[in-house]
Amino acid sequence: MGTGGLIWSALPSARRRFLETIHREARGEDQDALIAYLSGRQKSSEILESVNRYLNWKIEHAGESTPHIRNIKGHIEPMAKNFTGKTVADISAEALTEYWRGRWGHLSWKARKDARGSLVGFWNWCILMGLYPKDVTPAERIPPVKTEKCERRVLTRDEFLALAAAVLPQFRGSIVLQGLCGFRPEEVSPPGRKGMSKKSKRGIFREEFDWEYNAIRVPDPVAKTGYSRIVPILPGINEWLEWAGIRPGQTGPICENMVVAGETKRLGLEVFKTGWPQDALRHSYGSYRNAVIRSLDQVAEEMGSSVAMLRKHYHNPKAREEGEAWFAMRPADIR
Repeated sequence: MGTGGLIWSALPSARRRFLETIHREARGEDQDALIAYLSGRQKSSEILESVNRYLNWKIEHAGESTPHIRNIKGHIEPMAKNFTGKTVADISAEALTEYWRGRWGHLSWKARKDARGSLVGFWNWCILMGLYPKDVTPAERIPPVKTEKCERRVLTRDEFLALAAAVLPQFRGSIVLQGLCGFRPEEVSPPGRKGMSKKSKRGIFREEFDWEYNAIRVPDPVAKTGYSRIVPILPGINEWLEWAGIRPGQTGPICENMVVAGETKRLGLEVFKTGWPQDALRHSYGSYRNAVIRSLDQVAEEMGSSVAMLRKHYHNPKAREEGEAWFAMRPADIR
């Protein structure tokens, strides 16, 4: 009593019953988890406030609001509004799973997986900040989403030539660099709109074409992965670059972003009828290039990707003859 110990007889009866229940129900191995939960609950703030703190923390560490952070925001802000008034520690796994299924359960596997990943990332941050006990979080108890395999869209030779015939002259360089050099659309020209790309990113410049060694030197500010790479200018591609108006001695960017300019929307209806096939040009390069050289390691290096990512997203096996026919196309073949 003199050292501030608990005076059992002085406690209200309701409090004694509560502590007796804890003593009876809690096992020895539960003690640390129980104390961590109670400590976290005291620190835990209202869910919407916590989400705002998390988003500000992400922006501060990234240095800007990136497209990835905007996607995360689209997942966790609606969740926070759904549980308005509750603290992070008060949201149960069952309630969060029910909400996740109701909002994203009817969507594609990728949409479900991305939403789950955003929730898991938020709850892991809560553990880091001491807002939630270091244990399996409600988000981690959401059933994992199995990645579904699907065949990636790869253009035929005739489709590329039809696209080349229809594209506006100022965007020729974009389809050549994507379909015959493996560039990402944003590496040719970022969207440019606020919040759609990182401030530090830019498109490839004409002075980065090494005409002496038939290579395109992609620097860090251009590459999506942040690592520079060298893309070969394969035999015959010089003709396509000439057709696109890309020549030695030039400087500056290639063109405006095709999506922002509305060119992909126009071509999707005019050439493909059902809409623009997202990333099909880059998929085509990866599949046809591997058909010729049979080395996913080399193709991954040229495309600024990994072998695992190449297998998952860009690799649609083709015969060697199909690959050779793809890279044998010339502007003279355009009807």
